[in-house]
Amino acid sequence: MDTNGDRPEVFRGHLEECLKHFSRSLVSQTPGVPGQEVQIKKSLADFCGVMTSSVGRWMRGDNLPVGAELIKLKCYLDMVGYRVIEFERMPKARRYFAELIGFGVLSSEQAADLLDYTTASKIYEVLRGERGTGVDREQKMWGAWKNRKEELEQKKQQSQGLHRLDISLVQQTKTGTAKSAGRRVPTVRQEAVINIMEGLITLLEEKSFNQLSENQLTNLQETLLRLLSVLSAQLLKLEQLKGDSL
Repeated sequence: MDTNGDRPEVFRGHLEECLKHFSRSLVSQTPGVPGQEVQIKKSLADFCGVMTSSVGRWMRGDNLPVGAELIKLKCYLDMVGYRVIEFERMPKARRYFAELIGFGVLSSEQAADLLDYTTASKIYEVLRGERGTGVDREQKMWGAWKNRKEELEQKKQQSQGLHRLDISLVQQTKTGTAKSAGRRVPTVRQEAVINIMEGLITLLEEKSFNQLSENQLTNLQETLLRLLSVLSAQLLKLEQLKGDSL
């Protein structure tokens, strides 16, 4: 099952090439939007479970990640529209198994245990193509994916919701600068509001919000009421503007 085929391809290349393109796209798509580039870098850092400074080094081509961080980075780039050649060329069983790790369905230790490896480093060698697996382990990879593919799809959808702004900004690089000249900043901000709200909905639907304390619930309620108040005021302005233009 390939859930990525319906998304636009932003760029195709090896990992370092994709990272350089990603870095350039952030610079070109976030002029005049204070903190936007930092926000996207933090988003990638959160996905990979690293510090933002690590992401900065990756983008400069320094100290590229290894192990689980490398798997997560490839999954993130694929999610936002990049086709990383090293990821694309993996045999399907290994690719799908890598996604189980990359999207947090399995930890590296759980993955190693499933394939009867003593350490997670053996898994990383397999997924980098440096170690063979044999028929039995290939079948175990398929089995692990089949048993968890619905959970994997849910994780992908949640991640896409949380990172909609990243996806939107990166994919805008395909439209060219001339088309968006003179209106890029307002457009990005408007889309950012929508994307952030969609991500918020995804977060609120997670089961973790069922465990909030009474104080946290009160704060959440107050925040949502303020949000609704602001939205209502903005929608009322839009309706008034439409009426004035008639």
